[in-house]
Amino acid sequence: CGFYITFFFNYINCKLFNKMASSDFNILVVEDNFINQKLIYKLLIKEGYSVSLSSNGKQALDIFHESKFDLVLMDIQMPLMDGFEATLMIRSMDKASNTHTPIVAVTAFAMETDRQKCFDVGMDDYISKPFSKEDFYAIVKKNLPQSD
Repeated sequence: CGFYITFFFNYINCKLFNKMASSDFNILVVEDNFINQKLIYKLLIKEGYSVSLSSNGKQALDIFHESKFDLVLMDIQMPLMDGFEATLMIRSMDKASNTHTPIVAVTAFAMETDRQKCFDVGMDDYISKPFSKEDFYAIVKKNLPQSD
């Protein structure tokens, strides 16, 4: 129960911080591991991105439905709904609205078959954990909409 209370307050803090962030980019982080979630959040906030957090795929869909996101960073193995199923649902919403939200798998699954499954369900890119800060920022920037 304590994890969910902690997560709730972190979610509220992220929403409040979003209003102060200087970036035009809104990123949804879907990660069930609190330490990984905190690390990714800090890396993104440091670069000025607006960040929303989710600890599972089901919750991510609720948050995704509420806001427009420029990028989704999606863990694979999570409770309630995994990243594969959540990605399929987001792709269905994208199709209905004639949009495409980039989704990057951020996962400890490092086999080539795992990577291919990410692409097969509609993810745009992939980075395996653990990752370097430089590789992480490169993947994020590569998958955000480009300014003209």
